[in-house]
Formats: sequence, structure tokens, C-alpha cells
Amino acid sequence: MSGFVIHHYNIIDRSRVDELGPLTLPIAEKYGADVIVASPVKALTGKTYSHMVIYQLESFEAALSFLHSPEMKGLEEMRNQIIEGFAAVVPGHTETADVVKSGYFD
Repeated sequence: MSGFVIHHYNIIDRSRVDELGPLTLPIAEKYGADVIVASPVKALTGKTYSHMVIYQLESFEAALSFLHSPEMKGLEEMRNQIIEGFAAVVPGHTETADVVKSGYFD
């Protein structure tokens, strides 16, 4: 079982983007989130944002708890000044059917 938090974004303030990682990593460690992707993105088809970060957690519920944690909410205003895009929580393959049945995606 796994859950993933995906941040897909463009950098709007390059002078401050390096502030986010050091503030986010201790929160990720606290919630057991492993950074599995932190990279620029090149679209091969369609449109995309320029960067992506993906965290892997032990479950879908753990991923929701991490993204909606008070610590991550505390960074929201700053993050919105530095990047624009979206964050999503998705279940790992083995949890997908249960999450769909729960109505989460409705």
C-alpha cells in the first residue's frame, strides 16, 4: 500500500524557490514521506508545468494527513508566492479501488 502527494508547478519567484526544500523536508520526515521525484519536467505530449515533486507515504490516508497537516498548511501562503500549480493526493495501485469506492473522487 502506498499513497502519493504530487506537486506539479511553475516557479514564479526563482529568487526564493530554494527556501521551500529546507522548510518542507523536516515535515516530510515527521510524516514518513519519502521524496521519490524532485525534478524539472519536459512534456513529450500536451502541456505541463515546469517542475514536479512526488512524495511517497505508507498509505493514501498517510498522504492526505501529510498534505493537510498543520505544518504544510503553515507553508501555504509562502509556497503560493513562490510557485503556482497544483497538489494532488493519489493512492497506490493496490488502494485505488477502495479509494474510488469511498467516493473520494466524486
